[in-house]
Amino acid sequence: MNTTSLTKTIKFIERHLDLLPSHQQSHDVNKFALIFYSIVSLSALNQDVTDKYYKYIKWIRSHYIRITINNDKKISGFVGSLTLKTDNVTAISLPNTLFALLTLLIIGDETIFMNDKIKHEIKEFVSHCQIKTHGGFVSTLDYHTSEPSPTDSHDLRFAYIAVAILYILGCRSDEDFKKYIDIDKLLGYITIQQCDSGAYGEENEPHAGYTSCAISILYILKKLDTLSSGFKQKTVEWLLMRQVSNEGCMKLQNGSNENYDLIDHGGFQGRENKFADTCYAFWCLNSLKLLCGNSWKQLINYKLVEKYLTNTTQNRLIGGYQKNNETDPDLYHTCLGIAAVQLIHNNFDGALFIPAPVAAEYNLLYSNQ
Repeated sequence: MNTTSLTKTIKFIERHLDLLPSHQQSHDVNKFALIFYSIVSLSALNQDVTDKYYKYIKWIRSHYIRITINNDKKISGFVGSLTLKTDNVTAISLPNTLFALLTLLIIGDETIFMNDKIKHEIKEFVSHCQIKTHGGFVSTLDYHTSEPSPTDSHDLRFAYIAVAILYILGCRSDEDFKKYIDIDKLLGYITIQQCDSGAYGEENEPHAGYTSCAISILYILKKLDTLSSGFKQKTVEWLLMRQVSNEGCMKLQNGSNENYDLIDHGGFQGRENKFADTCYAFWCLNSLKLLCGNSWKQLINYKLVEKYLTNTTQNRLIGGYQKNNETDPDLYHTCLGIAAVQLIHNNFDGALFIPAPVAAEYNLLYSNQ
């Protein structure tokens, strides 16, 4: 990213922290996601977020709540909006809790991470989000019973978030994790979402996002060795086939794939026969890096990926990244675009989705494995 593009992208991100655009005001309950995307993006671009945004720590902490369930047990976490902060109502959620914790970590506030009582209560919340019958996770609890919400969906995203929260709060060994979740059932839940052609998804349809979540879970739990060599090989091949290129596999589909578009050259698609998308560059690259280790960049044309992100989906007028060449930039795709580029340059911990220097500073995955 040249200096001009970098400056524009930084300003694009900072505008969202200063004043949320009107078309995103409806995302009030999800604003922690927007804040996290902004902070992690700026940090990944080597901006000093500690000095500039440390003053907002008090505001972030104000969204932390503790709740008593089952008469005497304490659980805690973060709500997405203060409008949901109601006494004795379980409005905390897994995504908002992870986004808040990682944001505090990146900014440099270790208060929660030094408090064993708070960490235990948050981990108890994670524990209650696991569905006992199959091992998956929902994102929130039922208001009345404090059991997994029967109206919430369960998928690999929430399972990943649950494991990531436990990890950054200190769980490292099987014994640590098993104090709060059933690992065996979780592994079974992940296994049943393996697809015949490799990768992971629902209804036997592989999806790059779900695959990254599944592989990241296994990596964090140190369970990648539970994958059969055959499935691992099929998954790697499936991921490699997702790179859209007029020089490789996708060229063979020219004329037969109605979604083939030359402008996508170098990008990654999230599912078969789909257009390329900025976010899937990260999801695919992260899975390949975790599965293949140091050899992952020998398997793909990573320079072509970076060229696609820089020339096709990076907005040169106002900064940021967009989904494709036909949309406007947004924080989500900006964050994933930056993460993909930094991952290519070994400056990003994809499993925890934080800049590598932050992971190393707190002795997390990047420096341990």
